[in-house]
Amino acid sequence: MEVAAFSTELQPIQRAAGAPGQLRIVEPRASGTQTRRPVERADDSATISREARDAAGVWAGDARQPRGVDGEPLTDEQAREVEELQARDAEVRAHEQAHVAAAGTLFRGGPTYTYQTGPDGKRYAVGGMVQIDTSEGATPEETIQKAAQIRRAALAPAEPSSTDQAVAANASRMEAEARAELAREDEQARTAAASSPEISVGARYGIDRYMAVENTADADRPRVDFTA
Repeated sequence: MEVAAFSTELQPIQRAAGAPGQLRIVEPRASGTQTRRPVERADDSATISREARDAAGVWAGDARQPRGVDGEPLTDEQAREVEELQARDAEVRAHEQAHVAAAGTLFRGGPTYTYQTGPDGKRYAVGGMVQIDTSEGATPEETIQKAAQIRRAALAPAEPSSTDQAVAANASRMEAEARAELAREDEQARTAAASSPEISVGARYGIDRYMAVENTADADRPRVDFTA
């Protein structure tokens, strides 16, 4: 049974100590004697050097922006792709777990996933599979019960895939065939009963008298009890 899904992970905001508001970059002087400039602080701003900003993982525009495998911030397009992969990953895993929960005793293995690597270097599940027993039962009655469970397991996710729907349809056909077989067996039993010769009233009376005599003779015969 196959399913699929997408997702992203953002870095936490990091700010210089005592800097509750906006961050402002101060460039160091290129050469010559440098006069240490005091850090300007205000209720809504703080000043840090570019080196301190880079070390803290903060960059202008968005302090929560994820980075790629090269350590550079992701582009807007890459960030959207990562978010889609995160959502897909969550969807796939929920989908397959729904199959597992509904399969019950029919569960045979999984879930197994196929992955896609995002711009952030992380792997995300984009497809999955769960194995269940879809064979017929030992009797038509057992097949009917089993087919119903297979159908429930196949359609358990919120959005069943085309493969899930195909498995459910096959289970419905299997159930229909089992019910048809039961109907044939019932018809054969009724036909056999209707075609068997009826015993006449006189014959039935003679059999009853014979059995009565045999029972009386048995009562008069000596008995021997065997014990182990």
